Order: sequence, then C-alpha cells, then structure tokens
Amino acid sequence: MAGGNSRSSRVSDWVGFICFGTFALITLSKMPAVGILLVPTLAFESFVAVSFLIREPLRAAVRSPHARVAAYGGTFLLLVFLQIARRFYPHWLAPTELGAFRTMGALLWIVGSIWAAYSVWYLRSAFSIEPEARCLITSGPYRFARHPLYTGYLAQYVGMWLFFPTLPFGVVLFGWFLLMADRIRHEERVLGDAFPEYAEYRRRVGALGSVRLRRPARA
Repeated sequence: MAGGNSRSSRVSDWVGFICFGTFALITLSKMPAVGILLVPTLAFESFVAVSFLIREPLRAAVRSPHARVAAYGGTFLLLVFLQIARRFYPHWLAPTELGAFRTMGALLWIVGSIWAAYSVWYLRSAFSIEPEARCLITSGPYRFARHPLYTGYLAQYVGMWLFFPTLPFGVVLFGWFLLMADRIRHEERVLGDAFPEYAEYRRRVGALGSVRLRRPARA
C-alpha cells in the first residue's frame, strides 16, 4: 500500500511539473511582445514547476472534495476567467481611463507578482496545490505572513482589477477571495495537526502579512 501511494505521489509530481512547465513556456513565448513585465510571472511558473520535483515527502493532507474545490478553484479561477475574457468577452477587460488607477494597478500587479515568485521560491520544498503538510517554512517572507504567496496573489489580482475595473472581473475576484479564505482554513488545519509548533507560529504571525506583536506585560 505504501508503495502504491509513493508511485501515485510521483505521478502527481510529474503532472504538476509538466502543467506549470507548459505555463512557463507559454509565458516565455509571449515575452517578445510584452517584454520584461512577464518576468515575474515566468519566474513564478518556473519555480512552481521545479517545486513539484524537489518537495519533501508528504506528512499529512486534507483530501475532502470541499478542500479540493477551494484549492484548485483558488489556483485556476482567475486564470480561466482571464483566458475566457480575452478570447470571447474582451469588454470584460476594458482598461480604466483614470491614470491614477492605472498606475496604482500596474504597481500592485508587478509587486504582487514579484512577491508571489519570491514566496514560492521559499516554499519550494513544501509546495502543493491541495492542503498538505510536508515541512514547515517560517523563514524569508514567511517571517511576515503565514501565507505570503496568497498575499502576492491578492496584490496582483487587485492590481489587475484596478487596471480593468469591470463588474464581471470584480465578481470573479470576490469569488476567488472566498475560495482563498476557505483554502487558508484547510491549510491551517493540516499544518496545525502535523506540526505542534505551528500554534506558536500562528500566534506570532498574521495570515496575510500583519506580524502579531505581543502586548507588553503589565506591571
């Protein structure tokens, strides 16, 4: 039975590597037209692809349908929406005419993409799409947030919406945010079960970026 689980795990590792490696190649093919703005996205997809092949063995996981919907929906919902909008409903991605919104959106978009790539690089040995526990990462960006990758996603997607502030995009973004919140809940549960020290880490560090400081003891 253990051998069967190991083989299944290796198959899923290679499937993940091939999928995100393909995303990276598609992004690379678009770079001559778009330029250096796609570098953070290319780095992110490349880091994720490699992470599937170098990650630590699985220690615990949540395999419920609910958890999987949150995980895969949170990963691919916005990507699918953007592809559908570009191909069939380009007015869903109509850029704003407000220069301040465009500037702020572009900055958040780029900064969020860079932060997401930085976070997944630190997470590489523990990366997974479904809620799983492999090893506990608390260094790098994980000193400031328990889920810095989602902080990067949030900044990136909000920046995109400020650039393309349409109602359909806003509705899908809100749905993605609900999936992300549910995804965090499942991941917190499996990490807490697998690592007793996670409770102290969770007490000190906020989920998306606020570091929790201890109140000074009263005299």
